Amino acid sequence: MKKLPIGIQSIKKILSNDEYVYVDKTGFVNQLIDEGSPHYFLSRPRRFGKSLFLNTLEEVFKGNKELFRECEIYRSDYKWKKHPVIYLDFAQISSNSYEDLSSGLKAELERMGQLHGISLEGPSIQFQLKVLVESLSKKNRVVFLVDEYDSAIINTLKDPETSEKNRGLLKDFFSTLKSLDRYLELTFITGISKFSHVSLFSGLNNLNDITMDPKYAAIMGYTEEEVKRCFSEHVQAIVSEKNGVSEEEVFKEVQAWYNGYRFSKSKICVYNPFSTLNFMNRKEAAGYWYSTGTPSFLIDELKKHPKSMISLDGTTAREDELTDITSLEEIDLKALMYQTGYFTIKDYNQISKRYHLGLPNKEVRTAFLNSLVRNFTKNIDIRSSEKFVKALEKYQLDILFDQVKVGFSSFAYQVFAGAKERTYQAMLLSMLYGMGFEPLSERSTNTGRIDVVLEMQKSTYILELKLDSKSEVALEQIRKKEYFKPYTHKGKEIAIVGANFSSEKRNISDWNGDLLSEDGSFIKKLAPDKT
Repeated sequence: MKKLPIGIQSIKKILSNDEYVYVDKTGFVNQLIDEGSPHYFLSRPRRFGKSLFLNTLEEVFKGNKELFRECEIYRSDYKWKKHPVIYLDFAQISSNSYEDLSSGLKAELERMGQLHGISLEGPSIQFQLKVLVESLSKKNRVVFLVDEYDSAIINTLKDPETSEKNRGLLKDFFSTLKSLDRYLELTFITGISKFSHVSLFSGLNNLNDITMDPKYAAIMGYTEEEVKRCFSEHVQAIVSEKNGVSEEEVFKEVQAWYNGYRFSKSKICVYNPFSTLNFMNRKEAAGYWYSTGTPSFLIDELKKHPKSMISLDGTTAREDELTDITSLEEIDLKALMYQTGYFTIKDYNQISKRYHLGLPNKEVRTAFLNSLVRNFTKNIDIRSSEKFVKALEKYQLDILFDQVKVGFSSFAYQVFAGAKERTYQAMLLSMLYGMGFEPLSERSTNTGRIDVVLEMQKSTYILELKLDSKSEVALEQIRKKEYFKPYTHKGKEIAIVGANFSSEKRNISDWNGDLLSEDGSFIKKLAPDKT
């Protein structure tokens, strides 16, 4: 069984000894070359394979044909001419200040010059770039690759003055590229966001933006077919380790957690590659992508403009609203959430020309809601876990639900505009996590799925949630489908609780429950204190 290339951004390391799983994207390289438009821009969320794809371009244009012997491009009619390659990774250049970015970029250009025996003394970064490109072009036309071009802006959004200065520096730098067009074979620039309306690329207006081009919908990330074809052995290993689980169930789990990213009018969806690899490696679903770095700049924007918060069950937008950031002072949250991967395309209306957006999958929904709860309930007594544990041990559910109500009321009403039952459920789960519990959601039984299970030391809680109904309806569903049966005869009392959310109040409207003995027989009614 081949190794999983987690965190590896070198195509040479992945392909050299045929040791690693590789999902072949070289067909897209050939497609880019054949298209005849030599200057490209592509935006994708972080950890979505941008760096690996750029490194693939680098090795292809260096003429390393034999490296790709097992790949699609090897079987094509590509001529494999050698080109000089300039590769700039802005994520590796310090950008905490204008001076840091300027000196870091200058040092990186000089380092590249030294590698090729070219002296880059000159009055400006722009001059050094011209000298480097013109000198390298004497060998052949130059390939210019840029990774994470926008990190110098995104990393300084908390400091608008620095962000604006960095933007100006980058604008001047990229404007220079246009004057060097006759020396360039291909330009490929990647990032998370596109800041074209703040003039970053105004000087480089010959870029072909393929971010939402249906032809390149699967250029990064894994399609359903690719996951099933390339990871079948790893799925079989998971099946062998987890008795009673079928291959189909494993594929369904990885699909629910990591699929759902759609980047164009085309209905092609892709899996998050980083999370999929980690799932195959650790053999369990978790928030791998989100845990690699909470998007602090996104949370900061939400905090700055809470009244602009968007319903977590989606919104609509035109293409221009999604692809461009129009202001550094007040960034459009729809665009930011889409470009950073927290929203994705769910549907496209051919008549209105608008995209419907929503959270892509279970990983993002779960992790993002947890992050919202942590960041928007800091002034609420939601972290006193001992207090809430004791309350549930005494079946004092009023204490729990009162705090949940306070938590819900702390969010802007836009979050719940058009919200479905699953959003209320996910918010409740996030708050329970914040209170120190470890709730389980959507637990399967032979009669249906339980919304929430809470295992306490001396009791088990089973919660059924409804939206715009009645708590008694939810409670009756637990009784009728006997969701408590799998938890009987385990030496614990069982509390079954039905709760209803009101979309009008955007909060819990009522709850009711029963306390059952460990064999499932009725002990007493659990109900809100009316005093």
